[in-house]
Amino acid sequence: MSPAARVAEWRSDRPPYRPDIDGLRAIAVVLVIAYHASPALLPGGFVGVDVFFVISGYLITELILGGLQQRTFTLTGFYRRRVRRIVPALLVVLGACCLFGWFTLLPSEFSWLGRQVLWCTPFLANAFFGRYTGYSDPGADSNVLLHLWSLGVEEQFYLVWPVLLMFAAAFGVVQRVIIAVLATSLAISAWGAWHAPLVHFYLPGARAWELALGAILAVRVTRSPGAPRAAHAGGTRLRPRSEALCAMSGLALIAAGAWLLSAGNAFPGLWGIVPAGGAALLIGAGPESLVNRRLLGCGPMTWVGKLSYSLYLWHWPLFSFARIVSGRELPPTTRAAIIALAVIAAYVTYRLVEMPIRYGVVGRKPVPALLAGLVGFTALGAAIAAERVPGRLEGPAYSAWAAAAGDWSFDGESQLDARTGFATLLARGSNSRTALFIGDSHLQQYWPRVRWLVDAHPHVARSALFATYTACVPLPGVESLRQPRDCDGFLNYATGLAVRDDVDTVVFGAFWEVYLLGEYATDHRQGVFSSSDRLRRQLQLNSPATQRAFERFERTIAQMVASGRRVFIVLSNPTSPRLDPASRIPARLRLSLHVPDDLPVDRAVVDAADFEAFVAPLMDRLREIAARAGAKVLDPRSTLCEGMSCPAIGPDGLPLYVDSNHARASWARLAASFLDETLIDSGGTVIEMQVP
Repeated sequence: MSPAARVAEWRSDRPPYRPDIDGLRAIAVVLVIAYHASPALLPGGFVGVDVFFVISGYLITELILGGLQQRTFTLTGFYRRRVRRIVPALLVVLGACCLFGWFTLLPSEFSWLGRQVLWCTPFLANAFFGRYTGYSDPGADSNVLLHLWSLGVEEQFYLVWPVLLMFAAAFGVVQRVIIAVLATSLAISAWGAWHAPLVHFYLPGARAWELALGAILAVRVTRSPGAPRAAHAGGTRLRPRSEALCAMSGLALIAAGAWLLSAGNAFPGLWGIVPAGGAALLIGAGPESLVNRRLLGCGPMTWVGKLSYSLYLWHWPLFSFARIVSGRELPPTTRAAIIALAVIAAYVTYRLVEMPIRYGVVGRKPVPALLAGLVGFTALGAAIAAERVPGRLEGPAYSAWAAAAGDWSFDGESQLDARTGFATLLARGSNSRTALFIGDSHLQQYWPRVRWLVDAHPHVARSALFATYTACVPLPGVESLRQPRDCDGFLNYATGLAVRDDVDTVVFGAFWEVYLLGEYATDHRQGVFSSSDRLRRQLQLNSPATQRAFERFERTIAQMVASGRRVFIVLSNPTSPRLDPASRIPARLRLSLHVPDDLPVDRAVVDAADFEAFVAPLMDRLREIAARAGAKVLDPRSTLCEGMSCPAIGPDGLPLYVDSNHARASWARLAASFLDETLIDSGGTVIEMQVP
């Protein structure tokens, strides 16, 4: 049988082809690529994934219901088609990522890639990344397979969807079941976006409603099993004016989602209705509506749409590897070149891999081989993660660099409060007095210095009690938008510790600017809102609610000072993408065919002047609060830097930071001497730590 005949045979039991659906796929993939290329240019481009979900729900449900009508549907046939559709291009991309990762990544980076492969091949990427990283978090660029979370959601959904539809069709309740799934999932999504958006972003329970929305449209173009299908792919046609209104409204909603939504929105939740509803309106308008026929159904749009799956698979690893290799943000010309390369790779994959295997041109037994390929990559991922498969860039110098970049440890006496569930860390000395440290991970990073000081001067230094809570700014009445955190409850708990008789010093510190201004020179912002605001509107530096939080903070400090306690406010430490260890590895080293015995890293210092100008409005506010309340301000730059020059690499050639904003433990222990006066009164003698 000829290839054309095989394709015709494969299509014979499928719903009629709709070119406008491929055009809608093109819009979806272009939105996602634009967002990954430049989030600032299209802050809500990630909604393209939601458009994909609606399309997928529509097409798959139409296929299943159509097969049930014709009594040709089988579960084995369905899953065989899914394997042919999804796995071939996926295996090609996984193979390319593993090979290029072996060539360019440092040992710890290659091991992390192995963990991603291990979870992505069984379609559990969403569970993995939901545990370890947010979709828009700093460091997401280093997750080469992050985009496969959406594939995990789809495949998990389709494990149960055909079975559910088969039972629903048998009892004649298909539409009721789909509506029940949609309503239940939308409720889960709304609740998750409110209480735990970082996790629910990835979970199928919070995304199933988008696929079910497409399924509702599929019900419209099919009938009960045994009855003939509608004569055309659009089902019962709307009036031309109604079609035009649906299509234009759909385009407007998708555009609004792409332009107006951002990573700061709790997503998907009810916000997901905007792009998903737009996609549903476009599909529901039918293939004969003017917009669908002339715009979505035109040649260039359908061409991109047919490449959309391979294009989606290729574009993110190319962006991710380019950013890892370059160690910095990519210039516009490089981004454009990567997009062009992704299109070429997608076209080659589509023509030489997707089409032949999907339509059976290469033979009738590819499914076992494809499944074996998934198993093989799972085993390979496990071996890489366990460091049993070494990367090319191996050796003592690389291992030392990886160890330094991962130098983030906090050993001490941990205490868990049974009533609240909040934990503290204690460095106990012989002194009867205690210094209480309240803040987030930016204050916690100085624990190694504090612990060393208490151990080196047990009779002079105060004991140190750290009450820190990641991703929470220590301002009263302020909560985190993106994580399931109880920031206000924690601050109440932490400040309650200050009334203890042994606590005579309280130190506040945080990554202050990331909550109200954003991280310097990045797109990262840890959004916060007032706990009294039911609408959870994101706070800005000059928001009235922010001013009230600062006033409450000032009153809290003034009360502590009035009680005879010393209070310190630790300002933000200088941050910069150039402090990130990855930015110090030259691209020529990663791409060179010769593996050097040592690391010729970039030792240039970072100029903190622009950072100081960026954070000045907030730091000045904290200085004013301290002056009025009687607290003292401590500036980490006074000892972490020399003036405005901040080193990123130590004398031993190893990084001093673990990322763009956290000091590694050994550097904090050595350089954070600005904190010494919080533990040892003026006049006390401090043993100088020697550089190892």
